[in-house]
Amino acid sequence: MLPTVGLDATLDDGETTVSPDKDGLNDATVFDILGNERRRACLHCLAEHETELSVSALGRQVARVVADAETDSDELYDSVYISLCQTHLPKLDAVGLVKYDQDRKRVGQGPRFDAIRDQFEASRTIEEQSSDRIRAGTVASILTVAIGAVAVVSPPAVRTALLFGLVAVHLLVLVLASTSTSTISY
Repeated sequence: MLPTVGLDATLDDGETTVSPDKDGLNDATVFDILGNERRRACLHCLAEHETELSVSALGRQVARVVADAETDSDELYDSVYISLCQTHLPKLDAVGLVKYDQDRKRVGQGPRFDAIRDQFEASRTIEEQSSDRIRAGTVASILTVAIGAVAVVSPPAVRTALLFGLVAVHLLVLVLASTSTSTISY
């Protein structure tokens, strides 16, 4: 019988197998792993900590991340802790993203954690660029309203200069937005 690899890589005796792709995870595995909010929160927390954490401490952090406005993270903690121990950490350990010691209840970054770290850094970079574009759009909108208001009450000669200035501001924002999106590589 051949050993199972990938998401179902936990053997009957509790040992895990290593996927044959040592450079990274296949897309289906990455999408499955990142498709669960608790696993994403777990991996984000581990990315922020270079050392091992107790499952209890990780569970508290994950509960804070996934709690919504109506749910207190302390009430959610038990559910998160149990699902981490029984489902999420064994699955992440099976694909090598975390090192999970079930006996000591300790977890840390696994040998293949860097494969997923790239995903986090790429999403963080895209979010930062998106927020930069939003700020530029907000500034352009404020300038549009301000210049438009001044143009309405200004004499015709000044109004023309203000409207040209308004067009120049919008062109500048368009140029900046196009250069920031062209630097994203997929």
